Amino acid sequence: MTSYVSSGPREAFLDSRDLDIGSISMNQTSFKYSDQVYGFKYFKGNFQRLLNVKAMVDLDNFFKNKQSIPPANK
Repeated sequence: MTSYVSSGPREAFLDSRDLDIGSISMNQTSFKYSDQVYGFKYFKGNFQRLLNVKAMVDLDNFFKNKQSIPPANK
């Protein structure tokens, strides 16, 4: 795979889980500060916008994985 890797990687695609930058608990029901730290690292400038969309569309946190957008506080 070495020949396919960029010499200066900057980001990962969505399905690539980089657990070094953090993750959320799968049974988590509310937003925590630690989510914000990894969220800005993983989603960059889109994080706040994605939080707003998640709060409007996925109220029950149905769509989740270890590095998904955390659920909004209820």
